[in-house]
Amino acid sequence: MTAFSMTDATIYVDGMDMTGVSNNVTVNAEGEDLDVTTFASGGWRERIGGLKTLNMDLAGFHDANTVDADAWAALGGTARPHTVGPTRTEGDVAYLFKAGQFNYEQFGEVGAATPFSLSSMGTNGEGLIRGLRLKVKGNVSATGATGTGVQIVGGVPSGQYLYGIFHVFSAGTTITGVIESDDANTFASATTRITFGPVTVAGGTWGVRVAGPLTDDWYRLRITAVTGTFSIASAVGIGA
Repeated sequence: MTAFSMTDATIYVDGMDMTGVSNNVTVNAEGEDLDVTTFASGGWRERIGGLKTLNMDLAGFHDANTVDADAWAALGGTARPHTVGPTRTEGDVAYLFKAGQFNYEQFGEVGAATPFSLSSMGTNGEGLIRGLRLKVKGNVSATGATGTGVQIVGGVPSGQYLYGIFHVFSAGTTITGVIESDDANTFASATTRITFGPVTVAGGTWGVRVAGPLTDDWYRLRITAVTGTFSIASAVGIGA
């Protein structure tokens, strides 16, 4: 087992990079255990899995121009795309999900840095997707591949789906990006799987999922059209 100190986690919420205002994040996925014990259970409890829930708790330091404005506007609203990961390295693990924000707390004691806490809950049936970072937050102003190609060993099996997420933190005029796949890291015969855009404003895009089986095991982000400079991030993953 390899332990590590979490010092550079990243939290992207829709079109907001919450990394620089946060110092505590927890993502919790849980399935209900339903008791189905009967007289024929031989004296042992029997259980089956029930409904699943997804929550994210985020805490850090209040910022009126970013945290407060965004959290207030989103409170009780529709689900927004989230990407959370323990590192800031392309190719590393990240978790993708859509969640609505339902609890926002702020202000603290005299003389202390003003805190905030924000709770989000999963609101759609796609749940929590374990994936990989294709691109961490960075500027793009030209077409072509950007970020890092990643290998998902085994591709997307039957009964599973390919998921993709695209964050725009600041927008130029317009941008379109695609997640494409290939059977080698050269992407010599790449196939477009998920398209994002055209996007013209800051925000998050949850791509239309693609059903397996997909035998390709290499994936990357490519910008197909862009006018102006955009700050973006993206991730890809496989889930049910």
